[in-house]
Amino acid sequence: MRYGYIGLGELGSKLAASLLREGFSVTVHDLDRKLAEPLLAAGAKWAASPREVGQASDAVMTCLPSPKASEAVLTGPNGLLAGLEKGGTWIENSTLGREEIVRLAALAAEKGIRTLESPVTGGVHLAAAGRITVLVGGDRGLFEAHKPALEAIGGKLFHMGPLGSASVIKVITNMLAFIHLV
Repeated sequence: MRYGYIGLGELGSKLAASLLREGFSVTVHDLDRKLAEPLLAAGAKWAASPREVGQASDAVMTCLPSPKASEAVLTGPNGLLAGLEKGGTWIENSTLGREEIVRLAALAAEKGIRTLESPVTGGVHLAAAGRITVLVGGDRGLFEAHKPALEAIGGKLFHMGPLGSASVIKVITNMLAFIHLV
């Protein structure tokens, strides 16, 4: 299966690198091409837009800074939904609220694209080692189909239930982390 990865910041670059390390074919994109250089050196392919990532992939993971950024990457003129073929999968590693992931997944579904949410928790150091915890929400069969890739990015993998479930748990883990920090 061919994967794409969009959003190569501090966390996304580590998750994409884990896919490459485990032998997956990966096409990458970020607004800053320089962030892709280490991944390209490791065997990733570059795409000039989210649309091109979709055209080169069966499933695309995203790790973006906000719901607004996720929506722009999905629905923009050169967005992912314009390139990913019907039957493809969008896997969101970003931390979104339940309502946001459900709303964006509905936009994807209108184009025949299936969605898994898979926010991660545990820190960049665990992501770099492929040992971050992955919380997954969405259809169980779709989860099973992408389980090898999800296992590649994370050491602990939990299917939380239907779409939106993982977002709720991720917000709770963030709240607990902040409480412990204080």
